[in-house]
Amino acid sequence: MEGPWSCLFYLYGVLVDALSLCESPVKLHASELNRDQYLGRWLFIAAASSSPSSLATFTTTDSTVFSMTQSKSPEQLQLQAAIQLKTGQCVPRSWIYLLKDQSADLATEGRPHMKTELFSGKCPNSIIVQETDQDYQRILLYSRVLHPAEDCIADFKDKAACLDMDEFLLIPRTQGTCGFQEP
Repeated sequence: MEGPWSCLFYLYGVLVDALSLCESPVKLHASELNRDQYLGRWLFIAAASSSPSSLATFTTTDSTVFSMTQSKSPEQLQLQAAIQLKTGQCVPRSWIYLLKDQSADLATEGRPHMKTELFSGKCPNSIIVQETDQDYQRILLYSRVLHPAEDCIADFKDKAACLDMDEFLLIPRTQGTCGFQEP
């Protein structure tokens, strides 16, 4: 009797998967990244996670502009951020991403447990970044334009829901952006 029930549940699972509206984002292999396409200026648009605590660091942010540049070493990318807080204060930040051979992910210098994965977005001029560390896992939406189309944000929310990340934060972007400062 166990055999038919197992088969029925298996077929039910296959049917549910086939009817699922979840579309997996296309992962970009970090060591094969088209640098001409992905280097340059990016604006932080939204974040999603399965827990509010994973997004807490962004709740005081009004806007953030990033600049991704090639370091002198071909295995490193320099990321600078100009963070505009809701209070009006500008906060500069800087990271170095390490591109390791045979790794699809980016490592962050000084943060050995952090894993950064890159995914193409549905909309042109957008990218989705998944960050995983010891205390959190979240996905972030970046765009080349300050106010991407609503369907771009909806697509990001759908991808977050497929990853069981139902906590969503849209960055306000009401005060403009800060200029870059030397860190």
